[in-house]
Amino acid sequence: MILRSKGYVILLAAVSVLLSVIYYQTLNQCDRSPASLSASGNEQVSEIQNAINKIYHQVDQTIPKTNFTDIMKSSSAKQSKVFVKYPKDSYCVGDQLVLQVDMFDHLGQRKTYGGDFLRARMSTRELDAAASGRIEDFKNGSYHVHFILFWEGTVDITVFMMHPSEGASALWIYRNKWHGYVDHVGKFETPQQSIETVCGFDLDRSKELCEYKDERDEEYFYCIKPENFSCNSLSTMKSWRRHDRTLFTDVEKGLFNESNVRVKIPKDFDQIRVTRCNTSVPHSYKTCKIGAKLEYPSGYVMRNVWYPKGCKTLAYNTLDSLSKCFTQKFIYIFGDSTVRLWMLYFQTNMKTLLPFNHYEDNWARQLLGLDVPKNLKITWKRHTFPFISGSYQSFKEERTIAREIDLIGGDKRTVIVLHIGMHFRAYPIYYFIRRLYNVRHAIERLLIRSPETKVIIKTENTSAMSANFETMSDYHALVHYFIMDIVFKDLDVGFVNGWDMTNAFDTNETHPPKIVTENEIKMLMTYIC
Repeated sequence: MILRSKGYVILLAAVSVLLSVIYYQTLNQCDRSPASLSASGNEQVSEIQNAINKIYHQVDQTIPKTNFTDIMKSSSAKQSKVFVKYPKDSYCVGDQLVLQVDMFDHLGQRKTYGGDFLRARMSTRELDAAASGRIEDFKNGSYHVHFILFWEGTVDITVFMMHPSEGASALWIYRNKWHGYVDHVGKFETPQQSIETVCGFDLDRSKELCEYKDERDEEYFYCIKPENFSCNSLSTMKSWRRHDRTLFTDVEKGLFNESNVRVKIPKDFDQIRVTRCNTSVPHSYKTCKIGAKLEYPSGYVMRNVWYPKGCKTLAYNTLDSLSKCFTQKFIYIFGDSTVRLWMLYFQTNMKTLLPFNHYEDNWARQLLGLDVPKNLKITWKRHTFPFISGSYQSFKEERTIAREIDLIGGDKRTVIVLHIGMHFRAYPIYYFIRRLYNVRHAIERLLIRSPETKVIIKTENTSAMSANFETMSDYHALVHYFIMDIVFKDLDVGFVNGWDMTNAFDTNETHPPKIVTENEIKMLMTYIC
C-alpha cells in the first residue's frame, strides 16, 4: 500500500521491475510456432470463438510459412520487375490497366511463394491527381496490380515493396505470439490512498487478479489485485509501447532496415498516355449512399478533391452552409485519435458548435459539441482498451463500441461513426477480430430496432513506416482492412476508405493533413445529408 504523500518513485520502480520480470518470463516461454486459437481438451468452443478461429485461419492461409535464415534469399525490390500485362497502343479513360509484378530474391532467383507487402499508386503531377492500385497475389511470386484509369493525361505508376514476404510473415507470427509489446498500469484509489499495479489482457493466473469482464461479448481485462483495495477502486489506466522489446532474430531485423522498406520496384515501361476516347457527355453519377461495399480503389484525388468511384459527394463550401442537414442530428463518433481529428474539425469549422468540457483532464477525454438552436449534438469518445496512451485515462466509464451502440436508441436523426485499428496493431489479431465481430452484432441489433439510423465506418490511414515495425507497421493495417471487409460485408453501412484515400493523397502520416480530413468528412456528410 502506497500513500499519495510519499513513496511514489519507489512504487514506479517496483512496477517497472515487475513488468520486466513478466516480459522476460514470457519471452523465455515463447516459441516460434503459429499461435493456436482452439480450445483445449473437451472445452466447448463458443460462437464468438468459432467466428474468430474461422477469420484467423482465412488470414493465416494468405501468409507464407517460411524457415527464413538467409536475408539474401528474401524478396528484393531492386531485383524484381514490373511490366504491363496486356499492353495496348492506346488507353481510354475508364479502362482497366493490369500490371504484373514478378518477385526475385537478392541472388536473382525467382520467388516461388507470395505474401510480399506491396503498395501501388498512379499519379499525374500536372493535374495533382492520384489513385491506388489493387494487389492480387497469386502466391507463387507473381502479382497483378489492377488500376482504373480515372482521368485523361499522362500517368506515372509506382509499385513499392513495403516489406518482403519474409518480413510480413515475421510480423504476423510474432504479433500473435505474445502480449509483451505493450505494458499496462492501473491506478487503484480510495479517499485516503492510491496504488499502481500491473494490468493487461494476459496476466499470471497464479496471482490474485481483478477481472473486468463482459461475458456476453467475451471481452476480458485484468489487473493484479493490490492488497487491501477493492477491484472496484480501479480508477485510471495508462499503457505504452515497449519498443525495446523484440522477437526478431538478428537476421530478421535486417528485413526492416531503411533500405528494405518502401522500396520502388523497377518497371520496364515509362508513362501511360490516357485519352478520353468517348466524346459523349460524361456519365452523371448519383450521390453516394449507405450500403455500398468496401472497394479498393474506391476513387481518386484530383487537385485536393476526392472523387469516389461510381457516385458523387455532396457539394458544399462550408459546414455552416449545411445548417438544414445538421438540424436535429445526434452524431456519435467512437474510435481513436484519427477520428478525433474529425471532431476537432467540426469544432474548428462550425461557428455555432460550442464545446462542452467533460471532467476528465487528459487529451483523450470525451469531447462534446452542442448547437442548442439547431438541437445538434456531436460527441467523440475513445474506444476502450486496447487504447495506448502514456497519460492516465479514466476507467470509470469504459465501454466497448458494441456496448456504446447498445445504449443508443437510434432513429433517422442518429448517426454513428466508428473506427478502430492503430491501437490494436501491437496485440494478437484475435482481439481485433473479436471487437469487430461484436460491433457487427451491435449494429445488427441497432438496425433491427431502428433501421433509419446511419452507421459509417472508417478504415485506417497509412502511416510513416519509418520505425517500430513490430507494433506500428502498415502491414498490420492491411490485415485489419482484409478482416474489416470480411466482418462488415453485406451490412447496410457506409464506408469512408481512409486506407485508400491516404495512399492516393500520399500523406503517409497516421494523422494526415487537414485536406485529407476535409475530404473524409465530405464523404461522411454525403452519407448523412
